[in-house]
Amino acid sequence: MTETQQNISSPFNGSVECGLRAAVLLYMLYPEQASFQRLIIYDYLLVHSDDVPDGPPGLHPKTPYRSGELLVRRDTLHRGLLLYMSRGLIDELYRESGVAYVATERTGSFLDAMVSEYVHALRDRAEWVVDSFTSYSDSDLDTFVKEHLGEWGAEFEMDSVLWAEDVP
Repeated sequence: MTETQQNISSPFNGSVECGLRAAVLLYMLYPEQASFQRLIIYDYLLVHSDDVPDGPPGLHPKTPYRSGELLVRRDTLHRGLLLYMSRGLIDELYRESGVAYVATERTGSFLDAMVSEYVHALRDRAEWVVDSFTSYSDSDLDTFVKEHLGEWGAEFEMDSVLWAEDVP
């Protein structure tokens, strides 16, 4: 891989977009807070809402083994949170149970200034995530993810098995 190729990041999962998704999620949660782990899970559910039974269409394409995104997105999301915190759009709070994140009074105005279809869709999905999963405790949310993790992206594995059976 050349140096130029190493510097190219995905436009959909870079720190700017991960931070934007976190800001949207936190705005929909406001005045509630979210732990880093909850934000990772919410971020996945936001872009892959169609992985949840009866969820709305996903914002990103279904890719093989996409459940692995839950593991690799941590660093990118953390950089995104730092970026949006540096702009006063997200606050980091220290509480007895650990670090939590919350939207600020500036977050809504910032998001209102963004009028793209994608941001509108982000807000719709974030509202769905919050409505669907805020009642889950952190433990219940982790259990939900663990119960479904093997399904998210596994349809491609099954497809490849079926294709192999068609080959003479």
